[in-house]
Amino acid sequence: MRLQQLEAIVRRVSELHPNYLYFTEQLALANAGTSGEEEVYFHLQELTTPHRIIRNMSFLNDAQHRHEIDFIVIFPSFIMCFEVKNMAGQLHFDLEASQLIRTRADGVIERFPNPIEQINRHMRVLSPLFPNIPIIGAVVIANRRAIITSKPPDFPIFHADYVHSFIEKNLMQYTESILDLDKAYARLISLHSPRKEPLSFTLEQLKYGVFCKKCAIKMHFGRGKFICTRCQLQDKYAHFQALHDFRILVDTKITNQQFCQLCDISSRHAAKRLLRFLSIKQRGKYTYYAIPEQILTMNLDESNDSLMR
Repeated sequence: MRLQQLEAIVRRVSELHPNYLYFTEQLALANAGTSGEEEVYFHLQELTTPHRIIRNMSFLNDAQHRHEIDFIVIFPSFIMCFEVKNMAGQLHFDLEASQLIRTRADGVIERFPNPIEQINRHMRVLSPLFPNIPIIGAVVIANRRAIITSKPPDFPIFHADYVHSFIEKNLMQYTESILDLDKAYARLISLHSPRKEPLSFTLEQLKYGVFCKKCAIKMHFGRGKFICTRCQLQDKYAHFQALHDFRILVDTKITNQQFCQLCDISSRHAAKRLLRFLSIKQRGKYTYYAIPEQILTMNLDESNDSLMR
């Protein structure tokens, strides 16, 4: 959800917004994190041993402190946690100072929080949930250009291509089946509560128009469809992306007038036809249309332009 919010902000919020640069930086970090997780997930697909994977687990402990774990992999004999870091450069893990030092290719030295402490913290909160179950943690470096220059000898830190071998090594060590995979998975999923960070904007703070998904430029509306003047892409449902962004950034419901302003459409009658796919949430002086969470994945029956449910 956080990634979708940032994508919508960078796509829709004016560059004049005081925090626009911060949002673009956060989006770059979020994309890097997702890319790193995809690298790890690729190697996890090689597993043939029965297992369950939980990705981006987020929950609150008893003290209401949040834990966010990149990967939890459940096996019959143990549970494994991965903290994924997708960064290039030379990486020095300083356990005594509890820091990760990165030296970039241009010589710039940067300090980051120690991911070992993050993993240890996660394992401490999971242990009471699964007493007598081995819980193993590791830091995975997803960027192939990273060089691990130093690390503690007693804590696993390795590149993503070693994930499968690391798991196989532990499967050879822990052989007793003591966990029901489905029950353990269900228990963890029941704790999952994604972080909710309200990022509220007004319609006036957004860029108006419907943008081409290929060229990212404003499309022209005519005869019931949106047309890109650069690549000539024609799309009857290009406004769904605008509605999705509005839902994330402003409100889950929208009026005809707001829709006209958002999509830069002059005709309220044309807007009404475009909004016919949405259910009416409220009638009165202003009619509000409910924007469904699945607006980008709705199936439409082209024969009668109605929602397929």
